[in-house]
Amino acid sequence: MKTLDNYLYHYFGYDSFKDKQKEIIKAVMEKRDVFAMLATGTGKSLCYQLPALVSDALTIVISPLIALMQNQVQELKQKGIKRTASYNSFLTYDEKRYILKNLSFYKILYISPESIQLQEVLQYLCKQKISLLAVDEAHCISQWGHEFRTDYMKLNSIRYALGNPPCLALTATAAPEVQRDILQQLQLQDPVIFNDSIDRKNITMSVVSASSEEEKKKILLDYLKRLPIPGMVYVSSRKKAEDLSIKLKEETALSAFSYHGGMTQEDRNLIQQQFLSGETDVICCTNAFGMGINKPDIRFIIHYDYPKDIESYVQEIGRAGRDGEQSTAILIRSNRDQIFPRRLIDNEFPDDHHITAVSKEIEGMLSGEIIEKTLVDMFGIEEIHARFFSHYWKEWQKQVSKNKSSDFKEYIESIFYQRKRWKYKKLNQIEEWMWDDKKCRRTRLIKYFGEYQTSAPEQCCDICGLTQPLIKEKHHKEEEVKKNITWKGRLAALLHQHS
Repeated sequence: MKTLDNYLYHYFGYDSFKDKQKEIIKAVMEKRDVFAMLATGTGKSLCYQLPALVSDALTIVISPLIALMQNQVQELKQKGIKRTASYNSFLTYDEKRYILKNLSFYKILYISPESIQLQEVLQYLCKQKISLLAVDEAHCISQWGHEFRTDYMKLNSIRYALGNPPCLALTATAAPEVQRDILQQLQLQDPVIFNDSIDRKNITMSVVSASSEEEKKKILLDYLKRLPIPGMVYVSSRKKAEDLSIKLKEETALSAFSYHGGMTQEDRNLIQQQFLSGETDVICCTNAFGMGINKPDIRFIIHYDYPKDIESYVQEIGRAGRDGEQSTAILIRSNRDQIFPRRLIDNEFPDDHHITAVSKEIEGMLSGEIIEKTLVDMFGIEEIHARFFSHYWKEWQKQVSKNKSSDFKEYIESIFYQRKRWKYKKLNQIEEWMWDDKKCRRTRLIKYFGEYQTSAPEQCCDICGLTQPLIKEKHHKEEEVKKNITWKGRLAALLHQHS
């Protein structure tokens, strides 16, 4: 009889499990509900992939991004594991129908929380034996689900419709309150909980002040002249990503490209593959880039603009140094940066005018089936706001039937207030962390996740003192070498066809 170690080597070619992987897989195979927080780069996906391959039923993986699904499917197929598919909006009608009609062939199906809600999809899935429902990047339930992607909040009812299979929730970062939200939303029953340390000791952390946008650019360019490549520069807007990538091309010898959610899927795939294959030195990107990127040798993460919460910051810097080598996380701060993240939070919610108008119209309707497109057409609101209204209209109707609420406008305003307050609290936490120049940054960061540091690495943070200067350890590729790459060589690299 084969052991888990035998299966690990047979399917993936690994001689041993990473820390906690085996224990998680055993719990999953015992049909337990499991919550696991594992540091970025420690092999979370294996925790559902291996049980899926051993099982005689289908494993459904809820994934937030198409690129993330496609990457994992591609990696599995490169290992010779063909019985896996990604059901997503970029497939043709015939491709979608083929997957649904051949579900019994697949071991793993990757799908978004929106797609699995579709009636036709759910009807086909309900005919299958489901061994596991895995929710990858489970922190999205708390960070995105309540207003940005409300279909995350329906996953428990979907699980029930599928016959209540065991559930595995995986994330790299979740503060205690986010963990509680995940457990509640998925209604995990007597879950086995695994909490790995979020502390990546091979990543040094520095925060640098700038008095103006021009000084921020100067600081960025200075670092890029000294830091080993490749690396990532996080910014807050699409325009800034494009402008900075152009500036880097003009003022350095670096190969730099921008990446953001406004690009076509084809352009994003191309840039991502160029970065993964080593053809790109620096990616200037919004938070649309990085989730699920499996590149072990990223040497630096620079936050030109800071994210809206500590969880996002830890997720993003965790993309550096997955090979265990020394890497760097740098955040460039400025007092002038505080306006934009608050504007982003405010824009996530409808304004008072739309709240009043939509509430008045909805309360006059008899049906609970409010079509989001109708709300967009009637009031000119954004789609994410329409989804929010539609979701909480149905939730409010449930409360009305139980005599718990009688005014939708009052109800929806209370939801907005609670979520805004929560997001501002998260924003204040990262701002307090980045502006405190007295206490060890690493100690305060891991304390946020309920951890306590027992020993600090030699290269810890700018507060503790970095004993070694940042030195470029390897030279950037010569432009002549890049020019001499043939189109065949370039295509082979992008398709991962290495000799």
